[in-house]
Amino acid sequence: MTKAAEAHFLTSKDYDRWNRFVDDSPQGDVFCYTWWLETVTQGDFKIVIVEENHGIVAGLILPFYGTNRINEAYLTRTTGVLYNKPGNETPRRRLSMERRWIDALLDQVDINHVVQMCLHHNFTDWLPFRWRGYRQTTRYTYLIDYQNHDITDIWSRISKSTKETIRKAVRNDIHVEETDDINLVYTYSCLTFDRQDKKFPYSLTDLKRLDDAIQKNGKRVILKSVDARQNIHAVCYAAYNEKSAYALLSGGDPRLRSQGGHTLVLWNAIEYFNNKVPILNIGGSDIEPIERHIRRFGGEQTQYFHIY
Repeated sequence: MTKAAEAHFLTSKDYDRWNRFVDDSPQGDVFCYTWWLETVTQGDFKIVIVEENHGIVAGLILPFYGTNRINEAYLTRTTGVLYNKPGNETPRRRLSMERRWIDALLDQVDINHVVQMCLHHNFTDWLPFRWRGYRQTTRYTYLIDYQNHDITDIWSRISKSTKETIRKAVRNDIHVEETDDINLVYTYSCLTFDRQDKKFPYSLTDLKRLDDAIQKNGKRVILKSVDARQNIHAVCYAAYNEKSAYALLSGGDPRLRSQGGHTLVLWNAIEYFNNKVPILNIGGSDIEPIERHIRRFGGEQTQYFHIY
């Protein structure tokens, strides 16, 4: 009979080991590093791990945000469960291993303390959550896959209307530049939320704190579309590690939307990450017009689990 796995909480002295595990894990995106979690939760997070043969084989991130319960922090797209890289196991054997690990992880979690978590798109087996009383909604994001498609192929997948908007922006003498001005990101994100009669849910102080942490520990880029008169049309903020990049924030001047700069800046983000990362996650949305705009950039629709 297979021995049950045992899980325990990570201590701060093991943060370096965890961060190396994130580097290797198929689910290990930039949001999973301890420095990111420390910043977005102001230190209020836990990580449960399973170890075998003196190495971490699985982990579960538990961020506490907004309440005293486990919840997704703003701008943190995925946390949840991470596994080590599969070896030469058969699919049946691998699934059995992961089931042992996740059962041990979830033994350490009180379901009554969970608000929600969004799992990485590479995590495909949510049944252990279901059997413990959790629920899930399948959500969607769009991935630009540089491993299997060159930039010419990616351009060919963009919708005709989006291509024309990009060309119109160029005809309007709009171009894209890199910038380090995080204030621009905040200002134009607020403008976009204002247009939807919503309040941007992150303070400038918090955004600067996160940006400082990313620059110190990781990688990011800020792109802005600018016309010949130096009017800024739109901005895009992306964070990334070696495995993937995420377009986390974008926003623009609603008075200039018809000139195409909003679309041009996202296309330039797609061009920027070509040959830098295997995957660019340009996001998704439950709001139909926003989802339609993102979908027109030709990314591959990919599902992930929202657990609650």
